[in-house]
Formats: sequence, C-alpha cells, structure tokens
Amino acid sequence: MLLNRRLPGPALLLASFFACAVPWTAQAEEGTAAAAEGKAPAPAGGEREREWDPKGQLLWIDAQAGVESVQLRTFNADFDTVSVGFLPTSGVGPTANLGAGFRLVFLTLGVRGRVTSFENSAPGQDVSTWQIWTFDGEAGLRIPLGRLEPHAAVAVGYASFGGFGSAVRGLSAGLDVHGVDGRVSGGLDYWVAPALSVGIDASGGLLAVAREGVSARDLATPKQVGTINEAKARVLEANGSSIGSTFAMTASLGVHF
Repeated sequence: MLLNRRLPGPALLLASFFACAVPWTAQAEEGTAAAAEGKAPAPAGGEREREWDPKGQLLWIDAQAGVESVQLRTFNADFDTVSVGFLPTSGVGPTANLGAGFRLVFLTLGVRGRVTSFENSAPGQDVSTWQIWTFDGEAGLRIPLGRLEPHAAVAVGYASFGGFGSAVRGLSAGLDVHGVDGRVSGGLDYWVAPALSVGIDASGGLLAVAREGVSARDLATPKQVGTINEAKARVLEANGSSIGSTFAMTASLGVHF
C-alpha cells in the first residue's frame, strides 16, 4: 500500500522535466534557425573593426591651418642678389593648405596648394605684407593602427612670391620672384568617424628661388632717378637666385570616401 502511494512521485517528476525541456528545446531551435538565415547580428568587435578600417577608402580631401616660418638665405648668404635690399629675407606667419587625391591601401597620391602670409616691419622697405604660394604633387605613406594613423609624405612643386609689386618705387611690374619647393612632412591622424579624421602635422622644406632681371630701360625712367643707386641698379639688371628653408606646424581635418 505504501509502495503504491510513492509510485506517482517519480512519474510526476519525469512529466515536469519534459514539460520544461520542450519549450527550452523549441527556443534553441528557433535561435539556430535565425542564425542560419543570417538574422543574428555579427559580433560587435568585428563589425566595428570593418567600419573603422581606413584602408578601404579611395578618395581623400585634407585641409590644414597653422603657422609657418621661412628663411630665404639659409644656404646662400648672397640672397642680396635676389632681394637687392628691397625684399624681406625671413618671416613667420599663418599658413593654410588644401590637398586632395586617392588612396591605394597604404599609399596616397595627390596634389596640394598652400599659401602663407607674412608681415614685414623692416625699415627702408616698401613691402609690408607678402605671401608664398606653392602648388605641389604629393606622395604619402599611411599606417593604420585602429583609429590612430601615423603618416609621412614628400612633395615637390612650384613656388611663387606675392606682394612684391611695390617693392621698388616707380617700377610698375615690381620684382618677380618664383622658384621650386620641396617638402617632407609627417603627422598623426585620429579617426573620429568612418569618413572623418583630425590630426597634427609638421613639415620642413627647401625653396630654390630666383628673380628675373629687370631691364635697364625700366630702371632708367625719370621716376627712378634718385631712388635706386647705381650699384643696386646693376644688381637688379642681373638675375638672382638663392636657396631657403621653411618649417610649419599645422592642424588638419580630413574627409575620406
């Protein structure tokens, strides 16, 4: 009689086990089916890694602004053949540049235009504000490290000086100074969004500048008499050249596609 009363206990426990196991098994099968159909989201880490991978970008636009210094008589003390006492030989001022190009994994190729403005307070000169304009071809190397991306680049191109139109009183065309520039730069970018980066850059370069000779006829106009001594007039008639250097620190903003 006692045995008959205990028999329903194990049967009841077994029934309860199957009642709990069936819904759990059904939920597991539903999860497996959803994963097989591709409905389950990918792991967050892998998705984020692909989202922030800059190697997949093909085009870039980069704007920079900062400060630049120039010394136009770094490697040639005879810069007077270019300035003839009328032009500044050094300066520090604000600079801005804009670059664009394309990217092939680690390599970037593009062009960059730059302008730097300088103030001249030297006595005895009629040039107050002057500029250096450059337009360069650029090749760079970038190393992505997550959101950080160190990079380096070399650039070579054309340089032109502005603001020298009034350097010599009475000379309508002023002094035409231009040349070739080469630049090496390096910096570090931080990706704040999949298509947006900010960074800091430092660059140094060389300027090979030249001044075309001024014709004697232009120097012999009555307005020039008494303003240019004979020695400077002879130097102005000849071509002048020199090699200088530049150094710049800039902050950058990049857009990538």
